[in-house]
Amino acid sequence: MILGAMSTWTTTPGRVLHVRPTAEAAAAAASAPVDAGPPSFLQGDHLRAYAARRAAGGVHRAWTGVASHLTGPFDGAALARALTRFVRRHEGLRTWFDVDGAEPVRHLVPADVVAFETVEVPGPEAGPAWDEALTAHLTATFDAGCRPDSWAPFALGVVVPAGSSGFAVFWGCDHAFTDGASQLMVLSELEELYAQELAGASPDAGPAGSFLDHARAEHALAAGTPPDAPEILAWSDAVTAHGGRLPRFALDLGLAPGETAPVRIRTATLLDATGLARLDALAAAHGARFTGAVFAGIALTDARLTGAADWFGVTVVGSRGPGLETAQGWLCNFAPVTFPVGRGGLAEVLPEADAAFRRARRVATVPVHAALGVMLVGGVLDPASLGSPQLISYLDLRRFPGVGRRAYDEGLHFTGEGRTANASLWVNRDHERLYVVMQTPDVPSAQAATDRYLAELTATFVAAAGDGAARREAAGAGRLG
Repeated sequence: MILGAMSTWTTTPGRVLHVRPTAEAAAAAASAPVDAGPPSFLQGDHLRAYAARRAAGGVHRAWTGVASHLTGPFDGAALARALTRFVRRHEGLRTWFDVDGAEPVRHLVPADVVAFETVEVPGPEAGPAWDEALTAHLTATFDAGCRPDSWAPFALGVVVPAGSSGFAVFWGCDHAFTDGASQLMVLSELEELYAQELAGASPDAGPAGSFLDHARAEHALAAGTPPDAPEILAWSDAVTAHGGRLPRFALDLGLAPGETAPVRIRTATLLDATGLARLDALAAAHGARFTGAVFAGIALTDARLTGAADWFGVTVVGSRGPGLETAQGWLCNFAPVTFPVGRGGLAEVLPEADAAFRRARRVATVPVHAALGVMLVGGVLDPASLGSPQLISYLDLRRFPGVGRRAYDEGLHFTGEGRTANASLWVNRDHERLYVVMQTPDVPSAQAATDRYLAELTATFVAAAGDGAARREAAGAGRLG
């Protein structure tokens, strides 16, 4: 599995089919009963933003997806049965929200009414423009189907080439019902269910963990956390020490306050397999985890570009407690990572960075919204910095349950390319390399800043891995995408 722009996914031309709810299932879902529990905090933020965008007539592109290939014959009925079993297992995917009122209201579709069918749809024509037309088809499909106020809030489709024993598969889902980890698991689970359907075996795996229970527990935890809890104070101390604001990208992107621009996905390889092995050894020699080395490298890069003596970042942390390891849902939290950055190299910063990330993991046991509420009421946090803070994610793609399955190993994970005012970092490791993906504003000033940043970031990691020749090569623009 790799992370990148949706436009980089290609497949052999063929018939395009979508797997849709049956008419009966769609009708039952439209009148599904209300579930009294609250949306999760991140869902609530997303739903309010969606309602505002819908009211303004804007395009909703806050979806994310995956695409890959499956081996063997295509059987549309079997794929529909596989999706039916998949959605029945995952309670969070059986929900939609009424966002017409002051607060979102969740509806829960009963598992026994969920049913899908596979239908052929007009698709791109084979020819030189196939790849571009397929990207446009996926974008239009996800724009239309991946929305939180109707069911289903996801879309599954396939491309079936003529005379081939395999086929391509694509999936998109509104972000309210998924996260990166969920997306990295969805196709491999569907691949397994599809293989069972082809074989005529349909063992009952039972329901996955309840995302709705997770949302209720999250609100209860936030309500029961006192303002002087260590997790709240860690946020307050970090924000107070940095001017009352959440982090921004290290360089000026050239946008006015409140201005956004269309997204352009940028990528850069930071280390190859040899460099990874060296950085692993460096981290181990200092008693640190590889994650600590990632944050040390980012902090050193930012410090060189800004001159700051200490670093403040906000990282994405998974919140998958026991029983939720393979659940589909938005199971994330955010936590502050802050530590001093001296004049040495990565080895010197590494112990501080590793300790800071360990602290962040503890802070992330309390929902960030509990801390945000306290800081806003107390005047600690400037509300203007909430709009588009700088986020940093690190994923080790070797550790997901789909590893070894074709759908996972050949998959691409992508996001909808809407608009942004920032340039967050999504750092990923697989068996072959360490690389970064960024959603950047597609304007010349932001692209020039991204060029500079990616060159500096790559040089930092290559230097840490001890390869001077590669460092000189990394300074060139040829390593950037």
